[in-house]
Amino acid sequence: MNKCTLVIDIHNWWQPGTGRGSGAHVDALAHTDADGIPELPGRTVKGLLRDAVKQAEAMGWLDKGLADLLFGKEADKNGNGSTPGALRIASARLQENERRWLASKAGKAARQQLFAELASTAIDADTGSARAASLRAIQVVLPLKLAAEIEVLPGHEAPAEWVAALETALPLIRAVGSGRSRGLGRATLSLEERP
Repeated sequence: MNKCTLVIDIHNWWQPGTGRGSGAHVDALAHTDADGIPELPGRTVKGLLRDAVKQAEAMGWLDKGLADLLFGKEADKNGNGSTPGALRIASARLQENERRWLASKAGKAARQQLFAELASTAIDADTGSARAASLRAIQVVLPLKLAAEIEVLPGHEAPAEWVAALETALPLIRAVGSGRSRGLGRATLSLEERP
């Protein structure tokens, strides 16, 4: 097996962070593709998968070193010893026909409806009022079902059971995007095998 599709079924608002804001209006914009359609970048998906596989290794569910083999080994503090992984992971996106329609002139209004803004503020425990300069607004995306292609890179070898190993680790990923620890991006992940 050289390819599979990761399906990410997101159940509530989620925030694919960019690290950018829009000035005084929104502190954190949602990541979008060139057509303004939300997606979860491949590097983010790879990080989620790597973390889940490492957790599965630590619990004895998977063999030690599998995460480094599949996703690459990070360099030490001196910048030495990094190795590439065997897998290429694409960005998680809507189905192509949905993306094409949302990118069209006819889909422009619907595309704008994919987003909302959530605001929060920190409360001072002593006074019960909002702390100064603590109002924060983020752009979020409504629940969607995304898919990301995963494939073994040409010239690299992955264990024959790499898909089964990923399936073992997937239940450890319970949310995607920024704000996962604050209830955003709850998701169910699954794999679909491809020839």
